[in-house]
Amino acid sequence: MKTRAENLIGIRQYLNSPNSFQDLRQLVELWQNQPAHTKKRFTTAVALCGKNPSPFLTAEGIADAVKIYDYSALRLSPTQLIKRLIFDYQPDERVQIIYYSTFPEGLTYPVDLFTQMAVFLSYKNLAVSDSDFQIPFEELLRSFEFHIQKNNIQAPLVTFPKRKRRSLDAQDYPINRWAMEDIENLYVYFLSNIRFLDMKLDIQSGLFFTNHIANMHLDFERVGKWVGTLHLAISLLRHPDVQVEQIVVDTNIQEDSTISFAVQCSKINELYDYYLIPMENIIRIALDNPRKYLMDDWTQNLSTEEIQQTLENIFQAYLQFKSRSAV
Repeated sequence: MKTRAENLIGIRQYLNSPNSFQDLRQLVELWQNQPAHTKKRFTTAVALCGKNPSPFLTAEGIADAVKIYDYSALRLSPTQLIKRLIFDYQPDERVQIIYYSTFPEGLTYPVDLFTQMAVFLSYKNLAVSDSDFQIPFEELLRSFEFHIQKNNIQAPLVTFPKRKRRSLDAQDYPINRWAMEDIENLYVYFLSNIRFLDMKLDIQSGLFFTNHIANMHLDFERVGKWVGTLHLAISLLRHPDVQVEQIVVDTNIQEDSTISFAVQCSKINELYDYYLIPMENIIRIALDNPRKYLMDDWTQNLSTEEIQQTLENIFQAYLQFKSRSAV
């Protein structure tokens, strides 16, 4: 099946909070204002769970700017949904909204869905982004152009934008979120290829790009609901011929995050369940050479002892979470 555009912009969104509704409105309006040549080269799709977007879009007067594929009542897996979508999908210049569930299904579902869309609907390149505009839409498009230029078609390609500033919502967080991201990233390096450590990849910026060949190498069967991006990175960085690129991007301040401490702990649990590497081992490796293994945006002004205490605090908080969850 031919698509109107060669490149797919996939936005994952949990529609539940006032900010999330405004993010959806902003995305639709941003896409409406894009020039014709951009809409010809790119299709923008939103993989959406949570509340029904239709009443809000109608009230805002922008319902005509979207096309909704509503599978929310069916509770389909990404693979089951794709089998339906192949026949239903008729992309045009509007934002394509794939409403897949009324329930929050985690972060892996939309990654799985978009990578399968890119394969079965023959998109040459794919972007998957969070909906919170931590990375501005203009930066997404600029980064996508960079990725497309790097695509030689012959090898799997993945591009990770690198935030000038990791703008994270840390309000009411019991741990250092920057350190926690670094711990999760270490899982990727040690489960794939340690040679990429020197690149200090920003794997969890909320945005990544892949080409068609990369998407064909991905399989999310039995992968936990929260670790989709980490599993994608591990799978692709393991490939002997993978091409890895990064581009520096500006960021906005993150006002609202769906990634709670409980979600981050669940990610660690899922990484252990799938790969059998305990968090304690990763922290021990990080403490062996923290300047090498951790990013300097939070470590540069800390002593080794302070870094060690930060990681120890995370580990103890994680153990407390596990203990409470077991009750």
